[in-house]
Amino acid sequence: MAKKKELRLRKISLEMFLDALDELYAMGVEYVDIVGTLGEEQDTIGLMYCREYMNKEFLEEFDKDTDEFIQEQMIKKDIKLSDDDLNQLT
Repeated sequence: MAKKKELRLRKISLEMFLDALDELYAMGVEYVDIVGTLGEEQDTIGLMYCREYMNKEFLEEFDKDTDEFIQEQMIKKDIKLSDDDLNQLT
């Protein structure tokens, strides 16, 4: 039987971690993937999720917010999508 390896992230701020989880939960996220990076003085932690991790009742609002966010970012950066770019999205 193979030994399980322990991954330990050090000195993660509980206040920031709990605030992030609380905000995601309020958005309808029910599951997250946790990713971390080891640092010299303090490690960092990231939370990732996808549509499949969300409560179905929140998906319509999430899609609307995501579309608005993408449009805002494109306007800020003056990004123009080509026909090839659009075809790759489908």
